[in-house]
Order: sequence, then C-alpha cells, then structure tokens
Amino acid sequence: AEMARVLADSNHVPLHRLSLLVHSVSIMHKSLDNMPKDENWQALTRNSTNLRVYIMAFDVKSDDMLRILKPSIPLERIHFDSYVTCVSGAVVDLISRQYDKFLTHFILMNDVIDMSAFPDLSDNRNEDPLVLLAWRCTRLSLLAIHGYTVWAHNLIAIARLRGSDLKVLEVTEESIEFDQGELADQ
Repeated sequence: AEMARVLADSNHVPLHRLSLLVHSVSIMHKSLDNMPKDENWQALTRNSTNLRVYIMAFDVKSDDMLRILKPSIPLERIHFDSYVTCVSGAVVDLISRQYDKFLTHFILMNDVIDMSAFPDLSDNRNEDPLVLLAWRCTRLSLLAIHGYTVWAHNLIAIARLRGSDLKVLEVTEESIEFDQGELADQ
C-alpha cells in the first residue's frame, strides 16, 4: 500500500507497466493487510492512466487472491502457477468480471503429479468460468490452460467467442475431457 501511495504521487513519471509477483511463501511470512486497497489503485491510475499490471501468482490460495485482486487494478495479464493449491472458479469469475476492459493474457498452470485427476473449474455448473472469461474479456488474445479440466464443448465455445482475436489458445491434451454423448458422436 505504501509503494502504491508513493508511486501515485504526481511528482513521479507516470507508470506504464507494473509486474507483481505473489508467492505463497511470501504470504506466509507477511500479512496481506499491507496490500494496496482499492483507493490506492484508484490514486495510482489517476496519475498513470496508461498503467497496465501483470500479476504472477505461485501457489497462492484462492482466498488470498480474492483479497489481493481489487477492482481498480488495470490488470492486463495474469499467470497462475501452482504445485499445491488450485485456482477456484470463483477467482476466474471475479477476474472476468473485474478486468474485462484490460485483460489480454490469462495463463493457468497446475503442475499436478496425478494426471488422471485435474481440477474442474466449472464445478458441474452450467456456466464454465473459462467460457465466461472468453465472453467478457473482449481483448483476450492469449489463453493457456495446463493441468485443469477443460470440456471439449467449452473449448469450442471459447474459440468461437474470441475468434481470430484469440492469437494463442494452448491447452494440454490431457486436460481436454469429452462428455459421454460427445464421445459417441466422435
């Protein structure tokens, strides 16, 4: 929060890019109470109107991500990488709602050992959060998913929603699942 206040000072040259690394180890040793609040991000973006933020999150719990992601962050790129924790569908849904104007890159990696049990973000809901991300985030040009279940029909929906604007769609083959009805038709 203090860093955001200093950078928001009008005496500083406006920022264009801010890269933030959030790691589970650093969260264990430091409180999230010192993270910038939404008003800090608002002040920072008033002075730096072209600011875009890139967040890399390593093994960060979804509850912690929900505390970090403030609505006024001009989030352009986010990269989740985990060995232990998994991103929740709620976090993906929040990102698609809050950062629909800026988000261009979304990378979701889960380096699981058991390749037969990838987490499914859709949680058996009708709306898949990745499809909603593709629908809401009209500037999305890169979507990479490794180690999470992606249903084939949702993958097709994502590709159709973004069309040629989606320059990179990268999904691990083992992540793609088919409904039993689809398998019969294939």
